[in-house]
Amino acid sequence: MNIFNKFYKLTDLTENEKILVKYIVDNSEVFVKMSASEISEACYISPSTIYRFCQKIGISGLSELKVQVSMSINEYLKENSSIDFNYPFKENESENQIILKMKELYEQTILSSLNLMNLDQLKKISHLLKNAKHIDFYTSAGNLYFAENFKFQMQEIGTFVNVPIEEYHQRLTASTSDENHVAIIVSFEGRGMVIKRLAEILKLNKTPIILISSINENPISKYADCYLFLSSNENHFNKISSFSTRLSLLYILDCIYTCYFNLDYDNNVKMKLEAYDKLSGRSI
Repeated sequence: MNIFNKFYKLTDLTENEKILVKYIVDNSEVFVKMSASEISEACYISPSTIYRFCQKIGISGLSELKVQVSMSINEYLKENSSIDFNYPFKENESENQIILKMKELYEQTILSSLNLMNLDQLKKISHLLKNAKHIDFYTSAGNLYFAENFKFQMQEIGTFVNVPIEEYHQRLTASTSDENHVAIIVSFEGRGMVIKRLAEILKLNKTPIILISSINENPISKYADCYLFLSSNENHFNKISSFSTRLSLLYILDCIYTCYFNLDYDNNVKMKLEAYDKLSGRSI
């Protein structure tokens, strides 16, 4: 995850730590060249505050913090855009203006999704899926089409993903799940009572849960064993359409699929080609 996005998710900072974070964000290019004493003087904080902050966010020390800030600056600055994700184009704009605005929205969405990507979690998820006997995918509404697409991709390489659609079928699947299953849950903010109940049942049954959600507070997050974050620039309902959220979800699911594919690359390529040979009749 981009270090700047990590900063924005921190909720338990002291006042001095908040001052430090603000200084890093506002003066990132200068910060990476400063010593601990210079940072302390500029922020009116003690050097121990800096090192406690590093420890809090899982970084070994100031040197590693400066490296991560340096690596993240360019992508973070690129992500700062004036585009309105909810209403990317206005009334009476030309077709050319609309398609250019949509291009920018998609570019910003991918960049935002990339900055939120946690590589350790992605690796953990691919191995979790690889070792599972059963994979169940829980979501609703328009996200079901993306779940079905993920199911199709996985089936092409011999891995079946169950996508229960009706509420009763979802509850039944969760109720009969166990530790040999892995559950993928896609829920932007965990608002629905059904999805929360599903998470409770899955946790009770000791089923590992992979949660894909926004960076906003989500009551389901306490049940998750792994998580990945969607680009969260859109309003839940006040928008033209879910342009950004849809693209972000597709990007994340494709990243999961490709990392899973890569765990057994040669055999997966072989299986996919052999399957299409049989489909086309060339192997008969």
